[in-house]
Amino acid sequence: MAKRLNLSFDSDMLEAISSEFDLRAPNKDALRKLVFTLDGDYEPDVQQVLNLATGVGKTYLMTAFVEYLRRQGVGNVVIVTPGKTVQAKTVQNFTPGSSRFITGSPVPPEVVTPQDYSAWIARTNGAAMLSFGREVPMLAFIFNIQQLIAPKDTEGDTHGGTQDAIRRKPRRFDENAGVLFDYLKGLDDLVVIADESHLYGSSAVAFNAALRELDPAAAIGLTASVDKKTDHVIFKYPLYQAIQEKYVKAPVLAFRKTGYGTDEASEEQQLRDALQLRAIKQAYYDSYSASQNCAHVNAVAFVVCSDVDHATQVADLLRTPEYLGRDDAVLQVDSKHEDDLTQRRLDALDEPDSPVLAVVSVNKLKEGWDVKNIAVVVTLRAMASEVLTQQTMGRGLRLPFGKYTNVGQIDQLDIIAHQSFRELLDAENVLQQFGLEEAVQKSDHAKMAEAISKAAASETPGNTRPTEGGQLPTPTLGVTPVRPVGSGADGFGPDGAPGTGVLPVVGVRAIDDISIPERGEGAWEFVSVERNERFKDVSYQFPVTLMSVQQPSIDLSEITDTDIESAARKVTSAGDVLLRKEIIAALGKRLRAEDRESAEVDSVHVDDADAQHALVKLVMNMPLVSKTEENARYMESFMVPKFMQGVTFTGWTVKSLDSAHSELSRLVQTYTAERLRATREVPTIHPKAMPGGDYTLPLGKRVHDQIDSRDQFVRGRVYGGWFKSLFAEESFDSYTGEYQLARLLNTSPGIVWWHRLHPQDKAFVHYNAKDRYFPDFVALDTNGVHWIIEGKDERGRDDTKVQAKRQAAEALVRRLAAENAYAGQNWGYLIAYEQDTARADSWEDLKAFAQPVSNAL
Repeated sequence: MAKRLNLSFDSDMLEAISSEFDLRAPNKDALRKLVFTLDGDYEPDVQQVLNLATGVGKTYLMTAFVEYLRRQGVGNVVIVTPGKTVQAKTVQNFTPGSSRFITGSPVPPEVVTPQDYSAWIARTNGAAMLSFGREVPMLAFIFNIQQLIAPKDTEGDTHGGTQDAIRRKPRRFDENAGVLFDYLKGLDDLVVIADESHLYGSSAVAFNAALRELDPAAAIGLTASVDKKTDHVIFKYPLYQAIQEKYVKAPVLAFRKTGYGTDEASEEQQLRDALQLRAIKQAYYDSYSASQNCAHVNAVAFVVCSDVDHATQVADLLRTPEYLGRDDAVLQVDSKHEDDLTQRRLDALDEPDSPVLAVVSVNKLKEGWDVKNIAVVVTLRAMASEVLTQQTMGRGLRLPFGKYTNVGQIDQLDIIAHQSFRELLDAENVLQQFGLEEAVQKSDHAKMAEAISKAAASETPGNTRPTEGGQLPTPTLGVTPVRPVGSGADGFGPDGAPGTGVLPVVGVRAIDDISIPERGEGAWEFVSVERNERFKDVSYQFPVTLMSVQQPSIDLSEITDTDIESAARKVTSAGDVLLRKEIIAALGKRLRAEDRESAEVDSVHVDDADAQHALVKLVMNMPLVSKTEENARYMESFMVPKFMQGVTFTGWTVKSLDSAHSELSRLVQTYTAERLRATREVPTIHPKAMPGGDYTLPLGKRVHDQIDSRDQFVRGRVYGGWFKSLFAEESFDSYTGEYQLARLLNTSPGIVWWHRLHPQDKAFVHYNAKDRYFPDFVALDTNGVHWIIEGKDERGRDDTKVQAKRQAAEALVRRLAAENAYAGQNWGYLIAYEQDTARADSWEDLKAFAQPVSNAL
């Protein structure tokens, strides 16, 4: 066995190297822990494993460690990579002049590979060239795993391309320098670094045999996927922490409401959606590059296939005009596509002039491939357990501009899979992939009580310490409850321990008289609901009204071409919507997903003739329409064609046809309904400054995670995660009428912000001289229109009181155009009935369904 390294822990040297290599905090901590370990009583034959999340920058850690070794007098290091792709990238990382060279060392190592012995031969045959003054470069021997392990037979060719030929060369005599493997075995200070070490851990017999044969002074493993049973892990930095601390992108699950199938047509739909998401992200990339005056970055889609034949089919499809339309826009990388040209195009993938927009692979690019511009990952025919692995996600987790931009579409990685997001989050290995194997599903009540007791005894002024039995005596009156300093929203720190600040104690009941809630119930703290930081400066004036009665002159209207054209203009062609949920991971909590802004994508096309036939059939099947030949002829020859000519788009889709069904049906119902004269009540407007200030929830109330079903909804409960709301946490009185409407506003691209109105806001509208009502929301859309929005159940369509409220609000909106306090502003009013909210995928859909009124021209 080789002796241990003669390595000393030098804090100043660590600080200098960390600064010179610009190491991120977790990499700096890992380097410090590694050097500290090697300065101690470690076992040379035990691999010291550093478990760092994919995308955090393990390569920077490796190059900084190599520099530390050089400054400590170590002259040789072997770096083992999992394959040719990663080997080529690693050689570039250590080669000055390469686009991937990692700067930081004043004396870069000289690289030796089985393909190029020149640096080793020169060193063996003479003194090191003093290219750096008195400094001597290290020799960095970079092998892939196939080149390191022993061949079946050492006799034979060493120049061919077979695996045995490649494996023979390091073990065969070279006339210029000797036997490379023997040279390495003879070194007393050899360090072996295994990149992606999970691929050749203790269970990898051939690799470990080669490692024992080399007998290094130290063996280091770098990986994002450890074997908890066998790996000796000395440092851990999990994926969930890297996401929280914004060193990598946040993974987002993108899916259609109706899901995807598993047939060929569904695969093609996944690919179309992925490419449209890619195009959306490209627009954000380009905008950011222009605003920051930095180099262009291509947004690339990464397609994972089941096998090589499948990948070939997908790559050929993506090259057709219906998709990307160019051969060079698609790069296929697998065991049958790994030639030099493919490798060069892969190496240049994140260069500004790369033509590649989609990479198609099987599993060739799982580890060590570290381009920064994968924006969308689509996994075809993959099981849920295969999708959210760090090796799959990791290809796209790196930040395209090297840092968080605070632009969601740039800082997020979209993942498209045919499974539901619940299936993906419930996959067997998903907690392990995020470093949450120790996540607690349910808090231990006894431990919770003990933690609260100890914290209250030691931190709360005026309280005494717990008794010998561990119980607190009855606390005194008058203690002010506050959120523990340094704690999370649930009152606990990131490691599950109680916060370090003051814990609330209220009343005169002893701790053991109170039922201890589960972690996160919030019974021991007041929770503040504060303004969303993004909209902290937003304010507006709500038009509170009093009513005065007038008798307006209202004329009866007749069915005209104008009515038909007006209805046609309400038909939406916004396309389908991809719903998007960001994965939220935190130690001690269940993995969950929160809504993010949805993405509009193309719907399935429908021929004009088929669309016309469907609309004629719709009208003729309406109960109030006579089933006569004359009516059928009128619909076929005039009304439906006139309606179809009035739409504002060309080309019908399933989505626009569904919208046309609704509008044409509503138009016919309106034609058949008699409109009566009514009394008009004109509002007197009193602007009220909104929103109000921050407020505190009652003791025992907490903020809950967002939900996905009516069964989970609790009236009045406060839910968090509303990123377009003026307040990030809000409560609601109904699920289908209010909560679902809030979710639609929150995720729709057409909405800038929204505000939930509560009775205490006193934002009301009088709909007659005596009665008033309180709307549910105010929202600002991207057209600059403030919308007063009311969520109602379906009974409201025929409810005279609801319709009276609507008439008053619509009159109010029109009056605002003449009010000085609202000069230069546009306002609108919309009633969102439950069915309209349920079938709307976006704000534009809802407006088309709801027939809102606004004073915007």
